[in-house]
Amino acid sequence: MKPIHVLPILLLLASCGQQAPSASPSNGNTMTCVAGGLKLAGTGEPEVGVGSFGIQGDTIGGFGLGLTVEHGGKVHEVSSSLMSLPMQSGTYHFPSLSEPGMTLASYKVRTRARDLIRDYNGGIFSQQFSPIENDPEAKLKLQVDKMLVSEAPLPGFKRIHAVGRFQFNAAALPGPEPSDACVRDGIVRSIKGANAGKRQLPLFDAALCGAEKMHVQCDFDVVVDLAKVQ
Repeated sequence: MKPIHVLPILLLLASCGQQAPSASPSNGNTMTCVAGGLKLAGTGEPEVGVGSFGIQGDTIGGFGLGLTVEHGGKVHEVSSSLMSLPMQSGTYHFPSLSEPGMTLASYKVRTRARDLIRDYNGGIFSQQFSPIENDPEAKLKLQVDKMLVSEAPLPGFKRIHAVGRFQFNAAALPGPEPSDACVRDGIVRSIKGANAGKRQLPLFDAALCGAEKMHVQCDFDVVVDLAKVQ
């Protein structure tokens, strides 16, 4: 049952990594997301966030996009998590389709006091809904339509103008911890898989666990100045 307990720690580490210096002309950055049937839109800081560890060669290290807006008396937070992004247009998956793993992208709903109400994330989706190993539906898909790279005003920086969209599937459990029935069923599935020599997927019974899935899609148009890292 370890994956469910470890996931929040992984998400915390992914969101709190030390970033390289950036100087972003960010007031014009825009992002529009649809989470389920709810449309969320933001412009500039602090609503639209762009993070990175900086530029290494032809790659943006630890690139991440986020939207934080208030709607219906609640705070909604969408995060793409962090990814290594080539500085060119194209379609990418994180993790890549050739590598095992699931996205750490998330959609969180909070009270105005920032108390967590619901936490939809790619890890829970993978555990509760993925019927196959290395499920492509459990990965973030990013489409970069435009990637313009130019010199930034500050020495040692590049200006990145990126336009595109990303989408991911996420899921949430009813409470902060899985129910006893959910855990017991997961143990039974694990034992059956071990006896059969193959994991039983999904790892948990979503209906029994009360898991709720959510599809999130976001369009973005952002400009950020990033440091070149040696």
